Amino acid sequence: MKMSSAVEQSLVVLVMLGLQKDGLPVKSHVLSKHLEVSDSYLKKTMRKLVVANIVEAIASKEGGFRLARATKSITLLDVYEAIEGKDSFVHSTQLADRVFPAKKAVETGTQEVLSIIFDAEQDFKKRLKQYSILDLLKLREDGSDGIDWRNYESQSQTAFV
Repeated sequence: MKMSSAVEQSLVVLVMLGLQKDGLPVKSHVLSKHLEVSDSYLKKTMRKLVVANIVEAIASKEGGFRLARATKSITLLDVYEAIEGKDSFVHSTQLADRVFPAKKAVETGTQEVLSIIFDAEQDFKKRLKQYSILDLLKLREDGSDGIDWRNYESQSQTAFV
């Protein structure tokens, strides 16, 4: 299994939005600047989060992105599936069928391996579902009112998470 960097970026963005002072929207170019990633790439990722109803896009002069749901209701599985899709990552190319002559043994072995990987995938998704963005936040442990990312200079404040 390989997970794209967009999942990690999405989690960081969601924590940023969870810490955003007063829940105000943050423009994509501000987010991409802090993440040091391409704005056009981040916009594609953000679009997936909008479609999944994890963030909402606010189209206005003061607009940008903000959380569409409470941080406790956005699970890591929600984020993973928004970016990577809901389809199983367990697939066989039937390569062994083309290589080995013992068809019955190959079929049995292939099914066993696919079953093991499928079970691991279900365990992975079950674990992701147990954690929310709120769990990642350690929300405002220092008693602050959050960070206004729109006016925040990197490295100038103490990290929250």
